[in-house]
Amino acid sequence: MRPIFIALLLFSLPGCGGQTEPVMHSRPAPPGPSYSKNIRYRGVDILIQYPSDSLPLKGDLLLLPGWNYKNTLWCDSTDVCKTAMQKGYRVIAPQMMQSIYATHYFPETRQDLRKYPTLLWLDSALNYLHDSVGLLGMKRYALGLSTGGRGVAMICEKKPYFFHAAAALSGDYNQAAMPKDALCTLVYGPFTQHQERWKEWDNPQADRKNFQTPLYLGHGQMDRVVPVRQTLEFGRAVTEAHPRLSVNLHIDTTAGHNFAYWRSELPAVWQFFEKH
Repeated sequence: MRPIFIALLLFSLPGCGGQTEPVMHSRPAPPGPSYSKNIRYRGVDILIQYPSDSLPLKGDLLLLPGWNYKNTLWCDSTDVCKTAMQKGYRVIAPQMMQSIYATHYFPETRQDLRKYPTLLWLDSALNYLHDSVGLLGMKRYALGLSTGGRGVAMICEKKPYFFHAAAALSGDYNQAAMPKDALCTLVYGPFTQHQERWKEWDNPQADRKNFQTPLYLGHGQMDRVVPVRQTLEFGRAVTEAHPRLSVNLHIDTTAGHNFAYWRSELPAVWQFFEKH
């Protein structure tokens, strides 16, 4: 989630690079209905939650958090993880924290943000989970909120046929339409000095021609953190570029930018996923 006040105490996480071999830490499965493992890939933690072995395994759900949200907050604040495991899906939750899913960092990027994962790290991590860990081999879905919604759009554009369906809630998809955005300024530098980066680098709306994933888009009209027009315009742009692609747009006229809204969207998100 993009906080209204940016001047927060920054949490310290391991850096993205410097480790050639991923290290996996796991604990034995308890007698309950599910268990978890933690994979450390190139210095970043990825939480994997598994459904009970007694359930037929259907696939995997990638959860992307908002800005400065821990990778456990989706599960702690909603029933999405519980529901996923009841339905037979594993949950994959990378620790993105203060990432805005930029592909690269720049000389103008604030130094303390450089340690957080990039979109290229996420792309590589998904390949590793698929090729070396045995995940992401069946049905594959992606779900993100706020900045994580932007991440969903970007990873789907990076891997256009990888996910069977995706959902993005309260996301931002065209930073050039928000030239004073604080987080993008911290990463890309001021808009007035680096307009090309803002318009053409890491801009989901500009890269919409690469989008091939069935998409559920949701936003609260009363959102005071990310303007609802970000979702409206992105949905329109994707639909115009791909008229036959399944794009479901839902605007909640009373909702803001909070977990009450994101929880309310989950039944419709699951319904959309299970159609694909």
